[in-house]
Amino acid sequence: MNFDRSKYHLKSDKLFNEVLPVYMNELHDISTTIRLKKGEELYREGSVPRAVYCVKKGKIKIEQTGENGNGRIVYIYTPGEYFGFRPLLCHEKHPVSAIGLEESEIDAYNGRKFLDIAKRSPNLSFNLVEILSFEFNVWINLIGSLSHKSAKERVALILLILNEKYKIGGKESPITMSKADIASYSETTEETVVRVISFFKKQGILATEARKVIIKNKPLLQIIAEGF
Repeated sequence: MNFDRSKYHLKSDKLFNEVLPVYMNELHDISTTIRLKKGEELYREGSVPRAVYCVKKGKIKIEQTGENGNGRIVYIYTPGEYFGFRPLLCHEKHPVSAIGLEESEIDAYNGRKFLDIAKRSPNLSFNLVEILSFEFNVWINLIGSLSHKSAKERVALILLILNEKYKIGGKESPITMSKADIASYSETTEETVVRVISFFKKQGILATEARKVIIKNKPLLQIIAEGF
């Protein structure tokens, strides 16, 4: 049994697929590099969108304010992924905040000029439509999965998703994310995450080193995540 990464992964890394060199050159000319510290905001929920972004280095967490006023992680972008274009296209304010999960570098493309290029580039326009269409399925998959699972199953699912996010060159790497952020992503409490991870350690499913979480038995973790 293999974890179906595609159910929870946006296809934003395909944004510039088959875009003609003339348009790629224009896109390069309207980009600047932004460096973020861990915990630093790139943009805040409710702000006016001004750019399209691509992660070059590090990770960016996307948070939305919940009913209790606390931030809830809804997605994590990793190198090669683009974001910030949906509110720009819809002429809406940002519905989420983008925050450095770790020290990061981001390419920022001027929003107004990006839209102008998209209007002239058929492939870029098509890619935007395709990505936005697929995005809806990903949100439904994640929301549906979390809403119907127990706390232990939710934590297991998010650890599997994070395991994919933290891979380096296709090889698995320890998850270096705080228990508070794992709780925010899995819609549980930090105390619950600590308890569940401790249980998984006793079962030989996980190992921990300081703040690192290492998955030792992925098939069993997936069985738990699926509620079998």
